[in-house]
Amino acid sequence: MLKAFEYKLEPNKARRYAFARTLDVCRELYNDALQQRKWQRISRYEQSEQLTILKTEVPVYKHVYSQVLQNVLDRLDKSFKNFLHYGFGFPRFKSASRFHSFTYPQSGFSLEGKYLKLAKIGNVKVRLSRPLPEGAKIKTCTIKQTVNGWFAVLVADVPVQPLPACNMKIGIDVGIENYAALRDGTMIQNPRFYENGQAELKRAQRRVARRKKGSHRRAKAVILLRKVQARIAKRRLDWLQKTTTKLIRKYGKIVVENLNVKGLAQGILSKQVNDASWGTFFRMLDWKAESAVNRAIEYVPCQYTSQDCPRCGNREKKLLSQREHKCSVCGYRTHRDTAAAQSILARIEPSGTNVGEGIPCVA
Repeated sequence: MLKAFEYKLEPNKARRYAFARTLDVCRELYNDALQQRKWQRISRYEQSEQLTILKTEVPVYKHVYSQVLQNVLDRLDKSFKNFLHYGFGFPRFKSASRFHSFTYPQSGFSLEGKYLKLAKIGNVKVRLSRPLPEGAKIKTCTIKQTVNGWFAVLVADVPVQPLPACNMKIGIDVGIENYAALRDGTMIQNPRFYENGQAELKRAQRRVARRKKGSHRRAKAVILLRKVQARIAKRRLDWLQKTTTKLIRKYGKIVVENLNVKGLAQGILSKQVNDASWGTFFRMLDWKAESAVNRAIEYVPCQYTSQDCPRCGNREKKLLSQREHKCSVCGYRTHRDTAAAQSILARIEPSGTNVGEGIPCVA
């Protein structure tokens, strides 16, 4: 199974210059190849042949590994395929602020201890925050520049490590008040990283607004603002990783709603929905369940999950302000979100079998 591992690099001045030079060459090649494809009917393979000739005529291309240059043409070709077949926009020219990475797709790199050896660049010290899994085989290496420095993204083929089998099932209802409610009554609190970071974010935004456009002080203020935004994003990602890992380890099958997250993110609660990042939450559950082998994620229709009684199936309309579920037919009472989570699980099980307490397994 392919997994990506991101490590921070600690390049010296010479290596930082080599990274920046490689980025500039790759960006110029991308823009030149795009310009050529706009005015000529030329294929990816014809451009590849021309690149071989171009390397002998333009000396700066000799300082960049050949497969890195070929990967730039692959990226452009993929952009055209997305435009022609999948409805994406026409490929755009890349400015320096829109081109931040280059890739060694097959060879030209190796990880030796705490150093990453890169062809045409040299050895770069790596901050190994966690070791690669035993038996992992590195397939590609991407060097990217962020506001916090240079990072290496190593995509490796990792042996599958299945978790012990577990028959425990759980229904999950995501929301704004509580991030998620489980059918056993457990509530996962919403961390609200964007909302809690508003004070720091506003100060950074005011600093940018007070600077003169085009000045060096404004550029520094923009970097500080981007660092604040990156911290918020990293906190959210770290929390999502830990939360989804706990759920995958505890439960054998997780049932969630098939929500239109993109549509919800365009409504009046767009900030709250984007801050919750439900789409990332579901994607993480998907690939972690796949890598665990003995875990499964199932999606059910989201209509009326908060209106149906999980015990008898009676449907009663509730206002958003009503936070308690009380069935007028069977008298079942519980928190609204807990009832919704039980209704979600009830859609794959016979009525009434999912209401009550359950003991999760521990992997």
